[in-house]
Amino acid sequence: MDIYIIRHGETDFNVGEVRFRGQIDVHLSELGVNHALETGKALVDTPIDTIYYSKLSRAKVTAEKIKEHQPKANLTEEPYLFDMSFGDWQGQSLKEVFTFEEEKQWLKDPNDFIIPNGETFYQVLDRIHRLFKRLQKQEEKNIVLVSHGAVINLIFVYLTRTDPSQFYSFYVKPCSITHISLKPDGTYKLIGFNEIKHLS
Repeated sequence: MDIYIIRHGETDFNVGEVRFRGQIDVHLSELGVNHALETGKALVDTPIDTIYYSKLSRAKVTAEKIKEHQPKANLTEEPYLFDMSFGDWQGQSLKEVFTFEEEKQWLKDPNDFIIPNGETFYQVLDRIHRLFKRLQKQEEKNIVLVSHGAVINLIFVYLTRTDPSQFYSFYVKPCSITHISLKPDGTYKLIGFNEIKHLS
C-alpha cells in the first residue's frame, strides 16, 4: 500500500506568532485553500482509492480540495487522525504558556511536559498504532491521510520506533506530501518526505 501523508493547509494560527491549535477548529487561510488545490493537482496521476481525514475543518477542506482532482476516491473521516489535544494550552502562544527557559525545554524535549487537560504523546501514539494495524490489513493500493503536524510527527516517531523526545525531528510543512510504502507486516519504505515543490 502506498500512503501519501499530507498536513492540512495553512491557517492563521500557522503564521506570525504560532499558537497551539490542537482540537480548536481553525479554518484554512486563502493560501491554505490554494495550496490544498495544488496538492491535489500534484497527485492527479496517482489513482487514490480513499482520502482519510481528520474531522477538523482545516483537514477536511484540505481533503475535499484534493478530491477535486480525484473524482473516484472515497472521502472518509478518520477519528485516529484527529489532532492532538493540547488541553488548556489551545489557542495560546508559546510565550503565553511558557517562561523563556520552559520554551527552550519544550522545543528540546516536549515529551517532558504534562499538558493540563490534554493528551500525552503516548495516547496519540496508541491511536496511530491502531490506525496502522488496520491499514496493514486493508487491500487499497493508494491512500491519502490528511492530518495535523503533531500527529504526523508522531506517525514517524511510531514508524521509526524513535523516542518521543525526537518529536520535532519529523516536522512537516502545511500541504507537504510525505510518501511511504507500507507492507502487510508493518514494515515501510520512505519514498518522499516533506515535499513542497508543488506549492507556489
